Amino acid sequence: MRIGLFTDSYRPSINGIVYVVESLKRELEALGHEVYVFCPAKSISPSKQAELLHEDENSRIIRFRSITGAFFDDYDTSVFFPPVVQRQIANMHLDVVHIFTPSQIGLLGVKAAKKNNIPLIIQHCTDLYEFVDHYPAVLPGVLALAGVVFPLSVKLNGQDLLEVAKLYRPRNGVTKWNKDIIERVITILYSKADAVIALSRKSRDQLESWQTEDYTYDVTLMPNGVNALPRASAKRVAEFREQWGLDEKDEVFGFVGRLGEEKNLPILIQAFSEFIAEARPKSKLLFVGDFEYRKTLEKMAAETDFADRIIFTGAMPREDLGVAYKVMNVFTFPSLKDTQGWVLHEAAHAGKPIVIIDKEVSEVVKDGVNGYFAENNPESVAEKVIAILKSPKKQAEFSAESKKLANKFTERSQVKKLEKLYENLIKACENQ
Repeated sequence: MRIGLFTDSYRPSINGIVYVVESLKRELEALGHEVYVFCPAKSISPSKQAELLHEDENSRIIRFRSITGAFFDDYDTSVFFPPVVQRQIANMHLDVVHIFTPSQIGLLGVKAAKKNNIPLIIQHCTDLYEFVDHYPAVLPGVLALAGVVFPLSVKLNGQDLLEVAKLYRPRNGVTKWNKDIIERVITILYSKADAVIALSRKSRDQLESWQTEDYTYDVTLMPNGVNALPRASAKRVAEFREQWGLDEKDEVFGFVGRLGEEKNLPILIQAFSEFIAEARPKSKLLFVGDFEYRKTLEKMAAETDFADRIIFTGAMPREDLGVAYKVMNVFTFPSLKDTQGWVLHEAAHAGKPIVIIDKEVSEVVKDGVNGYFAENNPESVAEKVIAILKSPKKQAEFSAESKKLANKFTERSQVKKLEKLYENLIKACENQ
């Protein structure tokens, strides 16, 4: 098959969508398919960016000129799609179009699929609906996307246009307005797809609840596959411990990932400073990652009585993260906004007991099997973390179960399911 992956986020950016697209490209190519990635250049000069990233025609990565921060901070907006671009895509004779972001390049993929009668798969990667709770200033970008980019990219009927027009009526509160726009635009857009992929039960239930009599679509639950990270050598683990003041007898719990406001990370500092630190004198809290919210978290940590036991390493290359998981006794994931939680799979592969708050965000965490579900408050999080830290037996049991659960969702196994979905959609399209 010739497969087109359309994403508004790709290298050199580092985030979950980038990892997903890279993983799918690699695994699908290993199965013998031709895979093309359509993505932003993060520059007005695509050729220059391709040169910097050592990409050529054999890479099958097609980049478009983009402007950083035109609608959203830390986001690239691609606005240069002359008619020749559509002709070039048509000449590729793609068998499947798979999009990951409902923005400019994603919508370009939708237009290409519909214009050329190609099966369209939309993967729901980001919970934009919840995201705007923490970033209400994106309203101008959301309005522009809904009222300008969306109608220009997707063939809308009279009912669709009426629904979009209604979104311009101001609501009581920016967040409510943002959410109404996102829910309606996503629902209209996804109704145009041949298949919609949800990465968790949480996302599946949300998407199904948004459907109306006029706008329906089938939702397939299919988490992204994740492989185990490279094992860290004993030497590298020793160096990491020395660098960050971690003794082998320390009880370490923490988080790996983007330190964004929407990740609900202050609850870990509160759980540690108010309950865990005194109850477990050898305990330490570890944050591995970076983003603008890191400064706020560091300030919170400095204001506690245990600042010297709260550690921020900054960002690390993904291939080196094995050492961070290795030193942790418990992995904690307090986010309520994620659609899957890639790092949960990494932690499970590393044999970590896991504490999460969002009960339906992952298929690799089972309450009482390889970790615990906590309530969204510091005391509950602390209770679950302490229950694991104080029991070496429980840590060993949970560790073994985490590995078993992670092995059910490897990159290869999940991509084979995706490949089957592609094949079924192609056959259905041919029989129409």
